[in-house]
Amino acid sequence: MTRMATLILVAASLALVVGCGGSSSPDVDSNKQVSATTSAEKISLCDWFVGMVGGYGASPTCSDGFLEAPASQAECVSDFPVCAVTVGNFEACIRTIVSAQATCTSASLTAAQSDPICQMVGAAGCF
Repeated sequence: MTRMATLILVAASLALVVGCGGSSSPDVDSNKQVSATTSAEKISLCDWFVGMVGGYGASPTCSDGFLEAPASQAECVSDFPVCAVTVGNFEACIRTIVSAQATCTSASLTAAQSDPICQMVGAAGCF
């Protein structure tokens, strides 16, 4: 997978300071397809994501990072990805990338890009 573009949540909402907010999973069925999430679930996923990356509008702390916080909740929901993967796989990939960006080493970022779940999520068009 090539360098992932800005994720608006995660993009969808998906400023990368782990622990600067809520890192627990949102209240969304992990077996549900990302493309089938409701507006309320998108808001929940957006808030979960930005809680892990420093908040809406936060600047990335890792210059080589893949994920960037959206400017606002409305932007995150508007730009939420439409992709055929489960919310659980999407969340797992986001956690992998956020963790890699927190260490911000070439090895951790490469490992995140090589992660099989993240490759699947990227191939599905989530990023």
